Amino acid sequence: MQKFDFEVLGMGMNNSGYPGAFTEPVKQIIKSTIKGSVLHLYSGSSLIGDERIDLEHPNATKNCRVEDFIKEDKREWDWCLLDPPYTIQRANLKLGAYGEYGSLSGNTLWRAAIRRYCQINVKNILWLDMCAPSIKGFRRKKLWLLLPGGFHTVRILSWLEKTMQPLL
Repeated sequence: MQKFDFEVLGMGMNNSGYPGAFTEPVKQIIKSTIKGSVLHLYSGSSLIGDERIDLEHPNATKNCRVEDFIKEDKREWDWCLLDPPYTIQRANLKLGAYGEYGSLSGNTLWRAAIRRYCQINVKNILWLDMCAPSIKGFRRKKLWLLLPGGFHTVRILSWLEKTMQPLL
């Protein structure tokens, strides 16, 4: 069994006006953890990252679908920060302010594409989601269990660190 660090923290309040914005505690974790070149996928209103990819938000450095970006991008990144949409009520409804139509965790083909991109191009992953993903060739270094309070869904921030090069 692989051992890893974990912390349980209060998530804090999102008072930004954008539903997917990082709360202050989440921002502080991210900023104190990442160093070097940072790719931020599903960046929304965030200004964290050298390259921020989001379908519609004006704070992105590039407005496009994440799947289109990773098909073309060949750069190597010290970090990939992922904050994909978490849930959707019906498959044909857009996820409100996110500009997306589905969650990454529910799409096996899309998960495989993200996984492959990270195996080739990324050294570390910080992934905020309702699950704690694992990717072959990466080890779980740390988990932050983020408790929002009330009856809101718990979030998990996963730090995955590359342990091996992918087989091409």
